[in-house]
Amino acid sequence: MLDQNRAPDPPEVPAVAAVAGQMGRPTNAGLHLRLLTTMDEYADCERLQACVWGAEDVVRVTPLVLTTAHHNGGLVIGAFVPEVGLIGFVFSFPGLTANGGCKQCSVLMAVDPAFQGSGTGYRLKLAQREETLAQGMDLITWTFDPLVSRNAFLNLAKLGCVSSEYIENCYGMPERGLNAGLATDRLAVEWWIRSPRVERRLRGEGMPVRGAVVNQVVPHPRSGLPVNGSYDLERSEPVLRIEIPEDIGAIKRADMGLARAWRYDLRHLFQTYFSHGYRITGFERAGASHPGFVLQREVKA
Repeated sequence: MLDQNRAPDPPEVPAVAAVAGQMGRPTNAGLHLRLLTTMDEYADCERLQACVWGAEDVVRVTPLVLTTAHHNGGLVIGAFVPEVGLIGFVFSFPGLTANGGCKQCSVLMAVDPAFQGSGTGYRLKLAQREETLAQGMDLITWTFDPLVSRNAFLNLAKLGCVSSEYIENCYGMPERGLNAGLATDRLAVEWWIRSPRVERRLRGEGMPVRGAVVNQVVPHPRSGLPVNGSYDLERSEPVLRIEIPEDIGAIKRADMGLARAWRYDLRHLFQTYFSHGYRITGFERAGASHPGFVLQREVKA
């Protein structure tokens, strides 16, 4: 799954987004989820991608890919609102684990900008889980940008994913679109959908305890933007915390150099602590000045 931040100024907003924007506060009231199976529906998915990421971004899955996946065990699940139409979808295809087992590989999830923050993404992932369980699989994997705090919260805190793999510049360096100007580093996550740990997290239970803070986030002396002031690569406590800015989009718009510094600092931090045997097991947004990843040693999925 790729990041689904709203672009500051999308080049063109399809009619579905324009209508949804007139509905006021985002809501998933009346939301209907179902599998998508037709080329017309897949074309709507392609248009929604352009709305979310920009028409020239690296993100693009075509109807050809969606229909091929559908006929070979893939899942394309759409979210619909009455009198609006398609407002989101999630797409995955079957893959193999390292030991030859089967899993669903989730490629992306898109939610119309007018409905982001409504819980639609969470509902889509739960539907994806149910369909994958019905196929007899236990695992769904995907990637996401570790600098996007709301995606980290969804994936790690609400869904219960874990991660111990950091991929440098996973999709290359886009020149245009929402991801332009920043290396597309990603965390690879595992969602063990049948595990007791995930069941507890879906009930809102089993959040990890707060750990020792690895990096000190401070305001820039002139702009006030959050800066990664210093960090420690030698911590060894059982539970650690790596903090990030709440809104990387605002930093990118104000100071791309600072956004790049955040990218490279996080790359160094995660790669170092993963090599020391840590795994990401959670994410916190409340109760601290900055959101942060929770890392633990020797934790099973």
